[in-house]
Amino acid sequence: MRSTTLFMRTLMLAGVLSVAATSAYSACADDIAPQPEKGSWKSPKARAVAPADSATGEGATAEVLTPQAQLQLIAREAAKRSALVGAAKLLADAASYDIEETRGAALPQIGVNGTLGPAYSRYAGETLKKGTQITGTLNVSGLIYDGGRLNALTQYRREMAGAAQYGLQATREQVVLEAVSTALERNRYRTQAKVYQQYARKMSCLVEALEQIVDVDRGRASELVQARKTQAQAELARDNALTTSRQVEIRLRKLVGDQANIGEGIAGPLTQTMEAGEIIRLLEQSNEMQQMRLQAEGAMRYAESVEAGQKPQVSWVANSTGGVQGDTKSLAVQGGLSVSYNLFNGGSDKAASAAAARRAEAARRQYEETLNTKTSRAFEVQELASGAFDRARRYVEVLKDSERVRNSTFQQWSQLGKRSLFDVMSAEGDHFNLRVAYVNALHDGYQANAQLRSMGGGLMRWLGVEER
Repeated sequence: MRSTTLFMRTLMLAGVLSVAATSAYSACADDIAPQPEKGSWKSPKARAVAPADSATGEGATAEVLTPQAQLQLIAREAAKRSALVGAAKLLADAASYDIEETRGAALPQIGVNGTLGPAYSRYAGETLKKGTQITGTLNVSGLIYDGGRLNALTQYRREMAGAAQYGLQATREQVVLEAVSTALERNRYRTQAKVYQQYARKMSCLVEALEQIVDVDRGRASELVQARKTQAQAELARDNALTTSRQVEIRLRKLVGDQANIGEGIAGPLTQTMEAGEIIRLLEQSNEMQQMRLQAEGAMRYAESVEAGQKPQVSWVANSTGGVQGDTKSLAVQGGLSVSYNLFNGGSDKAASAAAARRAEAARRQYEETLNTKTSRAFEVQELASGAFDRARRYVEVLKDSERVRNSTFQQWSQLGKRSLFDVMSAEGDHFNLRVAYVNALHDGYQANAQLRSMGGGLMRWLGVEER
């Protein structure tokens, strides 16, 4: 009789545990989020998720601008708000005025000067003139020959003005790349927070199920403690991701302002990686390389102007001086050629020419070295992008297997009792870690492609944003 009673109690306990476990499976199975379908890594939807709950990272989905339009908005706002771009524009304007200054030196020069004041002259003890004296002088001169110095100097100024314009565009490009990379980084951590939030929800579901089980079987209290610990860890990882995303959001607002409607669906155009030939072609046309090329050519023109400055300088001059002192008027007119040539200056002219020539050669070699370095770096970034997207593809396949493993493990634990809770949590932890790795691989690829576009023809040109 006693053994029968014990047997019946055991059956009742098993029945209660089975009902609780079955309830846990039915409640928690639906909490498993669907995984990215094959190929979804390269076709993100043109929607953006605006976070509405800072505690969970969840937000309401709203239609926003297309990914291309959002990237264009980021580029325009970042370039418009940047003080560095403003400073570079002022330098470009100053360089254009330098051209006018040098070009004006080749035109005839006209100058006027005059004096007004008391005058007194005395000769052999006798006062000749005394009173107020007024004099005026008109000077006119023009260049005839300078060995090509002014032409070379004007060309040098033109090259520097062109380099300044490319420098302005390069500065814009740096600012735009920073803004786009910051937006991508913000989206990385927002997406991570969502994954960790789903992980925390799954652990919360397990905790609720285990609370029902522990009410019946106190011997499984350690499993409840373990599940609560894992839930707390998932929530901590979620909160860390949210904190980092808010910090990145602050940097993004500094770059593009508070009014820009930037969602999370901005990465679509950045899934395509450039081919090697296109990289080389666009790299030579990049703003930075064009700036360095013009600087090297300008250095050569400056060296020519220094050398030409050591040749004879010939100008025509004419001047007229007139004055009034008392009742006496005077007028003198003079004209002719002015020739100047330095016969000896201690060798400083040769040293100046040699120094300018060396600087020109150094600028040329710096251009070549920078081009080689950037070409090598571009191939590295291309490899980073290709490798990142390849990892993303492979993670999609691994996640499918992981999904099957976690479902099977959870079902075996909750319905069949063939697995321990530690097996369940290990499968869940591996699965969500893979999802975070998938998110990181995608965003690594997006950022590498953004950098690659910037190194080539430029993000602004690629996006079709007008450079003002």
